[in-house]
Amino acid sequence: MNGLRAVFVCLVIACAAMMSPAAAVTPGWSALPVPAAAPPVTVSDLAARGPGEAWATGYEHAAEGPRPMLYRWDGTAWRRDTTFPGAGEPGWLGNVRFVGEEAWIFHHRGGAGEILRRSAGGWSAVPLPQTLWTYQDFTAVPGAAWVVGEDDTGLKVLHYDGSGWTTQSTPDGVLFLMGITARTATDAWAWADTSTGTTVLRWDGTAWRDAKVPLPPNSNVHTLLPEPSGRVTIGGSRYTDGVARTYLMTFNGRSWRTTYPPLGDTSTEAMVRGPDGALWLPVRSDRAFQSTYARVDGVRTTFSHGPERGDAIDVMPRALARAGSSLLSFGTVEIYGSKPNLMSERLGG
Repeated sequence: MNGLRAVFVCLVIACAAMMSPAAAVTPGWSALPVPAAAPPVTVSDLAARGPGEAWATGYEHAAEGPRPMLYRWDGTAWRRDTTFPGAGEPGWLGNVRFVGEEAWIFHHRGGAGEILRRSAGGWSAVPLPQTLWTYQDFTAVPGAAWVVGEDDTGLKVLHYDGSGWTTQSTPDGVLFLMGITARTATDAWAWADTSTGTTVLRWDGTAWRDAKVPLPPNSNVHTLLPEPSGRVTIGGSRYTDGVARTYLMTFNGRSWRTTYPPLGDTSTEAMVRGPDGALWLPVRSDRAFQSTYARVDGVRTTFSHGPERGDAIDVMPRALARAGSSLLSFGTVEIYGSKPNLMSERLGG
């Protein structure tokens, strides 16, 4: 018996020695260099098509005002792109969406809005049919795009069908659209401020209607994630006695389920579905020199830290994106004695 036990122990040791280090060690967050912008900077969005293409948008503060800021990840490094129309003019860049083989980016330029389109042939721009006072959000999918905001007459929902623009109406009582996203050209979602509180709307290809989502009382919505499978996740805050508490709602195609993960009053605006199937989002860090991320998988919430950054007094991831089998993060880092500049981190890859 002792001889068999010895043989078994030797086999276990031999198998462990044959395992590659990469297979035996769980990968952590690593820092990715980003060419500096003119600080302070503001990050708007991050989107990835796969491990070899991601775009990060925002604006830097120049002497003449905000100036658009665009970075591209090619799978190896971040590089700044200044080839798009209006790159050197005052303005800012917003959401990024992938439409077929193109990247579409909202661009506020000279007080007006347009959609930048990046294809294999280079950049082109689709102007909006009118100028709005405010541009709240933008989303696009194959066959459709939406821009929401306000002008002097109130709420505007501008819809692009690939050939032209129309203005869409919303249900009575809707005062303001705070965000919009879409799964397909006939399945879009928006969260709105109404005369009775926050409401979720849904576009079915014909009209915008109240989606009848049973949001928690006294709550708002930060983000909404529709997925190809039909699953929908909503993240927001519920206020009880003036104190905010983060909630998540998940729709499985039949009903909604609400949970309250231990996230305090964290905003879920940057939340994404990771390659591991869990929800990931940046949270307020308890360490000035490191970022902190939350991973929510069902009823279990865990936390991980980014790499340590010497002399940092604030590390703030602003956006996350799934890039193949890894997660990309893009945000700002403030080093003692300087203004916030850009940072990026990756989990896996």
